[in-house]
Amino acid sequence: MSKSQKFVLALLCLTLLASASFAQKMTQLKVLQGGSPYIKDAKPMFAVIPRATNAPVPYNPDVQVPIWTGTFTFNGQTFTYHMVGTDPAAGSATSNIPVVIIPLKFHFSDGTNLSASQTVCGDVKNTKYRVKNSPLIKNAAFAPGGTNVGTTQYIDAFQRANFWNFVSTTAPNYHVKLSPVTFKPLQTINVGGSGSTQAGPCARIGKVDINFFDNIAMNLLTQLAIPANTLPLFLDYNTFWTSGGGCCILGYHSTNNAGTQAYAVAAYSDPGIFNAPGIRDIHALSHEIGEWMDDPLIPSQNFVPAWGHIGQVGGCQNNLEVGDPVTGSAFTVAMGGTFPFTYHPEDLVFLPWFARVSPSTSVNGWYTFLNAFSAPQPVCH
Repeated sequence: MSKSQKFVLALLCLTLLASASFAQKMTQLKVLQGGSPYIKDAKPMFAVIPRATNAPVPYNPDVQVPIWTGTFTFNGQTFTYHMVGTDPAAGSATSNIPVVIIPLKFHFSDGTNLSASQTVCGDVKNTKYRVKNSPLIKNAAFAPGGTNVGTTQYIDAFQRANFWNFVSTTAPNYHVKLSPVTFKPLQTINVGGSGSTQAGPCARIGKVDINFFDNIAMNLLTQLAIPANTLPLFLDYNTFWTSGGGCCILGYHSTNNAGTQAYAVAAYSDPGIFNAPGIRDIHALSHEIGEWMDDPLIPSQNFVPAWGHIGQVGGCQNNLEVGDPVTGSAFTVAMGGTFPFTYHPEDLVFLPWFARVSPSTSVNGWYTFLNAFSAPQPVCH
């Protein structure tokens, strides 16, 4: 697949996010429009890169992350989707997905180094520490609309709320958790002419061509011998990806060329780079893990009735990307401990919104974790 073909498939989503306080509850935030006061013509966005294969995908559930399959019908057409874990309709079960975090260090030609192992600007800890101790990995109490969906990891809480019709009745102990978590050694990437840096509100801001990086990421999956039954997370600090010269892709998820190994990529970033204050710390990572959970691209991409003209999507798209429609919605989670920190995950969209189910079967009859939508969207035209 050529570079241009690869990114015809990439679905880019504008992410304009906000922040608020979290004290045992979620607060939806005002949408702030705009790009960046530091990066000219910046458009914060995410991508998904489905791999085009000419042969049947050699899907083998015994050696890959657990995948379950469901269907729904809309306007006489049946849609099939695949998600990570087990079918919540089958009852309580806990899926533990091992996570392998690959910390990255980008060395730029101007001498700048941006590393997931360096102390984050304005903090006392580095990116690796903050992610490991975030609500994506550690437990926190989640109660959207006052309904307790569990003291657990955020993406697990989202998925429990997503299928609340089962979790609240026949599957109370249903979970899909990220565990155990291991770290690979820091991977240094010499960017050369494939990237640049510029001044930011605190640390410098890095920009790297996504085609250049993705080839490296694909090779690292093999070189580091990362098992197919894990979720590899490529993690950087304050560095975003560019495509065709445009900035800024905050994260993306994809698979290897065989479509058997899913992985995600995300930037941990300083506050203030973008006009929307919610774009910071684990925001991009929460988006990508949530989308990996509900559209892992294994054994194939999840297609749904067309939707769009909302969030980052100006036209219509038909994939089940749960972060894309809520690009202006964020909340905060305060985590204690020796080095307390307040994190900024993104809102995520429930399956009933894509399936046009009314009323919603998710928690509180909602369509997103923060109740961003009052009803499913009409079919996009």
